[in-house]
Amino acid sequence: MNNTDKRFKTIAAVLILLTRRNAKGNMEYLLQKRQNTGFSDGMWDFSASGHVEKDEPMIRTVCREAKEEIGIGVNPEKIEFIGLIHEFGNDRVPRFLGCFRISDYSGEVKIGEPEKIAELKWFDEDELPESIISSRKVALDYFKGGGVFYKELGWH
Repeated sequence: MNNTDKRFKTIAAVLILLTRRNAKGNMEYLLQKRQNTGFSDGMWDFSASGHVEKDEPMIRTVCREAKEEIGIGVNPEKIEFIGLIHEFGNDRVPRFLGCFRISDYSGEVKIGEPEKIAELKWFDEDELPESIISSRKVALDYFKGGGVFYKELGWH
């Protein structure tokens, strides 16, 4: 066993936010309502999310998860990195959450995993639902403020 085998390994995941402008010019976010996952079921989440697999870069994870969860194709060059959250969750496990924005995609948005996604809905950036996962609300607040963000959550 070499030294790298002994090192702590952390979880990495991606949070994918689809955005669009409505007829009034306001920004809208596509959110999904989670169900049957064991994590924040009944709460609103980013458009799609998922764990990074071994030997898979985050951008490839974004493309895979967008296709699996909401049925769209994404050009990797059109994916925008918006921020990183280093979270120490309620399960006491640290994780890195890479946040990415998509505004240009192919195909029709639809629920690709009906066993995990109860609903998809567009929300005006100023009219977000009350029951949104707290780390996602933090990310949306930073995104709305402009620029790339880094935030640590749950660390004491």
